Amino acid sequence: MRGMRVRGLTCSYGSDPVLDNLSFRVSRGEIVGITGHSGCGKTTLAHCLAGIKAGCDVKGEVIVDGINVLEEKPSVITKRINIIMQNFEIQIFGLTVEDDIVFGLENLDLPHDDIEKRLEWALKTFKLEKYRHYRISELSGGLKQKVVIASTVILDPEFVIMDDPTSNLDWPGVCALKSIMSWLKSQNKGVIILARRIKGLEEVLDRFYVLEGGRLKAAKADCAVSSLKKIPKLKCERKPVVGVRDLWFKYSQGYILKNVHLRVNSSEVVTIMGPNGSGKTTLVKHLNGLLKPTKGSVEIMGQNVNTMSTAEMAKYVAFVFQDPDRHITNNTVWEEAAFGCRNLGLPDDHAKRALSMMGLADAIKMSPYALNMGGKTRLSIASALATDPKILVLDEPTTGQDAKTLEVLKNTILNLRSGGKTIVVVTHDSDFALEISDRVVVLHSGRIVADSVPDEILRKRKFLEAFELEPPLRRGDR
Repeated sequence: MRGMRVRGLTCSYGSDPVLDNLSFRVSRGEIVGITGHSGCGKTTLAHCLAGIKAGCDVKGEVIVDGINVLEEKPSVITKRINIIMQNFEIQIFGLTVEDDIVFGLENLDLPHDDIEKRLEWALKTFKLEKYRHYRISELSGGLKQKVVIASTVILDPEFVIMDDPTSNLDWPGVCALKSIMSWLKSQNKGVIILARRIKGLEEVLDRFYVLEGGRLKAAKADCAVSSLKKIPKLKCERKPVVGVRDLWFKYSQGYILKNVHLRVNSSEVVTIMGPNGSGKTTLVKHLNGLLKPTKGSVEIMGQNVNTMSTAEMAKYVAFVFQDPDRHITNNTVWEEAAFGCRNLGLPDDHAKRALSMMGLADAIKMSPYALNMGGKTRLSIASALATDPKILVLDEPTTGQDAKTLEVLKNTILNLRSGGKTIVVVTHDSDFALEISDRVVVLHSGRIVADSVPDEILRKRKFLEAFELEPPLRRGDR
């Protein structure tokens, strides 16, 4: 068979196997989807399929063209298989978008005209033309993910392994990825996508599995429609705690934020949405002083952030970053969770409660790096909660989280809201936004283009299309 054959694949990090005697096949020209709860082994399977043992005990075979990729050198494997990793930033090698996309092609020693042709195709396909000469450091997480997908697909491997490739993508990015997957199929390439959810990609899948208990179970690639649960209105006086006035901000390539005005009140959940590159993360980084306005002002609890020190800001605002790997500073889960509250002179009980809320009470002795991506995100949230902030900023908190953990996260947010906290959430997940938000604020091209209750934005097709937002699964669209 000209394809991929997995036979007897067993993988364990200790006594219990994460993958238990898996056997399946993927043909060229076939797209297979695999999902499962956080920590079920999706990333481990993705690594094994690409010939990466990742520090675990691996038995079995992954055969492509008669070669067991688990026993071959990377130089042999990459000609046949390439992977888009969940932690995609470690795959970035170029200083600019163009540099990174052509990096692999240049290492293949392709003719200049061929490289230029492929580059133009990738930039157009992933809508990266305007970012061609941007530094990677100036991009949002979603744009970085698009760059990594483009730089991988452009190498033209026989099989592409995608580990949670939509985690930071906006809806146009998901639709572009679906088109790319269809194109890869037409080119007789095999695609295996492993993800927390496959929303938007269902139509292109030939087969779909759920990874559970170390085994694959055949399933239907359906996203079930559920009823909308309205969040309760709070009967309390809401006072302004965040005031953004005429905010402009620019990096080297021009203004990212333009004339932004925003007010956020106490005991309010405000969700910031918009396509990749619209300025969402740039905006919320102004709320804890990580960025300073080029023009305009930002006030927290009535004080201008320009006059506040980092220590003063930390008493009011806690920030959970989009990429938790880049912000882990301690050797154990407990030390990481307790770090912030100890620096603020708060008791350890704050960290204990926060870890319990996030389902990490039994992991206190683990290394944070041993957690999966969903676990690292929950640890980052716990570390922030432990500082008892007035305002909690969550940048893409749904990344890597399964349905059970999303329910925990939702309840945590609503409980904090009931306790008088203010929560600002950045997300592409319209279903999650509908569940938690008092207001949805939409950024597009650096400007606020909508600010209203969730139904007025996320239940209307004209707004979803105009603002390039992900449509919700639930019924009731008008």
